Formats: sequence, structure tokens, C-alpha cells
Amino acid sequence: MAVLLLCAGSAAAADELAIAAGGKSQPFARYWEDYERCKARQEFTPQRGEYETQAEYRLRVEQLRVGCDTYRRVEQAHIDVPLELRYDADAQRFLFELPMTKELRLRYDELVANDFPPVLLKLPRERWHIDDPTPKASAYKECTLRNVVADDQFIRSIESYRTDSWRGCMTYYLQDEEETWRRDSATFFISDVTFYGYAEIDQARRMKEMENDLVYRIKGALLVPEQAFEAGAVEIRNHRTGVQLISLKP
Repeated sequence: MAVLLLCAGSAAAADELAIAAGGKSQPFARYWEDYERCKARQEFTPQRGEYETQAEYRLRVEQLRVGCDTYRRVEQAHIDVPLELRYDADAQRFLFELPMTKELRLRYDELVANDFPPVLLKLPRERWHIDDPTPKASAYKECTLRNVVADDQFIRSIESYRTDSWRGCMTYYLQDEEETWRRDSATFFISDVTFYGYAEIDQARRMKEMENDLVYRIKGALLVPEQAFEAGAVEIRNHRTGVQLISLKP
């Protein structure tokens, strides 16, 4: 089975991904081909056979017109992405960054809180990365995970990664006549989802021993025409033993 060889913070082409669904595992290009064949079948109108009744012909055409919904949106799919550990022994923490790809957009919206305040008296430049307003300000901050659970045998706590650059979650703020900043609620963009997993040295060494078996398992739905994958959950797990070290859910 083909796999995406991806380290934290890097990206790879969509045709390197193996997407598992419905008992099969194949690259995105194969799902696209299945969808295109279904559309072509829907659009094809065959000629009526010489010895075919009108009722038989109508039934045959109707069978060709069967919807492509199951090819357009593939439910209960998952992607396994090999994980490369990044550990800071002095801070006693791992840095995890959810995978991204070049062509197949991995959407993590369901796993991240859209928690930018609607109104600010001033822009928190000491905590967020703020672009100079022209006339609206771009604001970037760490992405807040909605629901994260860690196996305390390996990870004692999780903390969002605070960025000081154009990373994490982003929105716009506009200054009103009262010189307060009001958020553009229609804008919410995720450039990456990064977080710390704190682990004692002994815990980290145990994880290092199993590193070759660790993967990000991304579960959700493949949206073929949009070339996107909606993540409904992400697990950091040992694919050989099935042990879940970290689980992210809505």
C-alpha cells in the first residue's frame, strides 16, 4: 500500500496518499477516475435496441442515471500518515503538526475552535501576530483544539502552540468609528494546526522506541470534486498495536 512520507510541517502531492474507504485503499487519482466515469455514465444516452421494448429501454436508461453521490462524497474514509517525532528534552515536550498536502486540502475546521473575540478594544500584539491595518488588520494566533484526549502513559498534557508568525488560525479585524476593533466573522482560515504534547523523559523514550509504527490517522469524508478531505477526527496511534496516544475530536 502506498503511503505519504510526510514529516511535521512538510507537504506532499495528493497522488502519494493512500485513502482507505469501503474496504479498498487507493490514491486520490483513482477516486477521481471513479467519479468521472460515473458522471460520464449519467450523461450517456444509448440508442434503443431493435428488440427492446419502451419499458425495457426506459429501465436501462434509468439505471445509467443512478446518482454519483457515493463517488462525489466518500464517507468513513481514513488516511494514515507516518509521524516523525520532534522532542525538546529540556522543555520535556513533543511538537506535533497535523499533516497538510499540496493538492488534496485537509480540512481541520471541525477540530479547531473559531474563538476569535468579536470585539477588541485594542489589537493584542503581545500575544498575536498582527499585520499593519490597511485598512483592516490580519490577526494570527494559535489554533485552539476543541476536544483532545491523551493517554497519560505517554503524554501528560496538551498545549496549543503559540506562534509569532503567519501561522495557526487567522481572521480580520476592522476599526470602527469608536476606534474599537470588530471582527469580520465571515473570515476564519487555518494555515496549520500545531500543538505541544508534554512528556517526561522516560515517556518520551518509550515513544521513540515505537516511532516507526506511529501515524497520524485522519478520519472523515473525501470530497472528490473539491479535492478536499474533511477531518472528523485525528488520532496519533501505533498502527501495529492499535494504541491511541492522542485523539482529536469535534
